[in-house]
Amino acid sequence: MIGQFGIARATLGLVVVTLLLCLVIGCGNRGGDVERRFLLVGLDGLEWSAVEPLLEKGRLPNLQALMDRGVWCRLRSLEPKRKSPVIWTTMATGKLPDKHGISDYFDPTTKKLLTSNVRSARTFWDILGERGHTVTVIGWLVSWPAEEVNGYMVTDYFRYPPKPDRPLPEKLTYPDELLAEIEPLRVVNKSIADSEVERFFNLANAMSGEEAQRLPVAEMFREMRAISDLDGHIEQFKDFFAADRTFMAVAQHIIRKRPTDVCIVYLRGTDSVSHKFWAAGWPGDVGVEVAETDLRVFGETVERYYEYADEMLGELVAEFGDGATIMVCSDHGFEGPRSPNERGGIKDHGPLGVFVLAGAGIRSVGEIEETSVRDITPTILELFGLPIGDDMDGVVMMEAFEEGYLRAHPVRKIPTYEIPEEEK
Repeated sequence: MIGQFGIARATLGLVVVTLLLCLVIGCGNRGGDVERRFLLVGLDGLEWSAVEPLLEKGRLPNLQALMDRGVWCRLRSLEPKRKSPVIWTTMATGKLPDKHGISDYFDPTTKKLLTSNVRSARTFWDILGERGHTVTVIGWLVSWPAEEVNGYMVTDYFRYPPKPDRPLPEKLTYPDELLAEIEPLRVVNKSIADSEVERFFNLANAMSGEEAQRLPVAEMFREMRAISDLDGHIEQFKDFFAADRTFMAVAQHIIRKRPTDVCIVYLRGTDSVSHKFWAAGWPGDVGVEVAETDLRVFGETVERYYEYADEMLGELVAEFGDGATIMVCSDHGFEGPRSPNERGGIKDHGPLGVFVLAGAGIRSVGEIEETSVRDITPTILELFGLPIGDDMDGVVMMEAFEEGYLRAHPVRKIPTYEIPEEEK
């Protein structure tokens, strides 16, 4: 018969063994997790050849501040070239399209839009939420219909206002009741005054009709067409601007009113303005004639929008608070020409995007070796001390981490995070 002292000694021994096991393999759902606040800002299509001159001139101070206290590199996109929904889904899952199921905007066979319920791989925010980290996801491509998360989701479709022939779809947000709360924050094209976008254009420099008529005939027609298109270009710009304004307003609202451990904000404007106005800023790149009117009016539009994107980044960093780990990334860059038949010689996706990371456990050494969009999810999991799925196609960006951090949180592996069909 064991006495009380023997029971106590045996119990103490069991506790010690249990604690040792926890230290080695982790206990429960949160074994090995790192508690941190994490902000990811996705800036679609950010191109290094545009970023670097602006950094040198001090025109992107918020991005520069992160680069100065962290690491940065060229982020290789998918090859052969893929559309943005495919790339952002790879970034969210650590898996290539054959594993995550998003191959384009539309299914090539059915021509139906590919949506989140087609995606066949789990996202890093789902994995983090399962481990108890609260998350906010705003605007990420292929996030509609909204999925249940441990926090809040505002899908990419939220930016589109209802129309008589296009009512709002269901599942724009998670939870559903969040929609009514943020509905007033949606910015629409018609609500944007010309004065709000004047900073992006040089309208006063536009060629006049009288000036165009003094040109040789071919040039005259090119300029007259460009002059007549000015209002349409600006209206299209307002669409891009409204989308980013919408998701910024939503992000700021949720950060203030419903703060979470993790906040993920996707902004598309840097991509949209590049597709539309790159030729005016870099006419020598595109291989086609660019109207003088476009050069005068839109020649600085891309650079000025990059400055605006930097301002948005600064606002998000300030809102999210001190001590957070910050990641900035783009899915691709730009290169051209896309096609000689394209108006303005719009540039196409380039192979290298932007990656910047700063925060606790991250080295402050500046540039590191080029890495891949496939490595975003594995690196985020390592930030939180979580194992990497063996079935992921990406790897941890080891060069980004301090040696002490990696000693305390060595990279671990598990077979998969996917849930078998019979358990769903």
